[in-house]
Amino acid sequence: MTLDDWLARTATKEDSFAASIGASQAAVNRYRHGRRVPRPAVMARIVAATGGAVTANDFHGLPEAPPKPSTGIAALS
Repeated sequence: MTLDDWLARTATKEDSFAASIGASQAAVNRYRHGRRVPRPAVMARIVAATGGAVTANDFHGLPEAPPKPSTGIAALS
């Protein structure tokens, strides 16, 4: 789930979320709209503050779990 989705679904304001993770409202706005990726320490606080609903993968558009290996030619190498 994206940070934008989480904030909207929980009706959490940017400024109160920012205070909960020790960031500025402007930084949260940038994270929310994909203009900045949080540093690892801030990312960990976002994951904790959202109860794991928002993960680092969500900032990179990656799936929750890595895809399973293919049984095609790549699997033979």
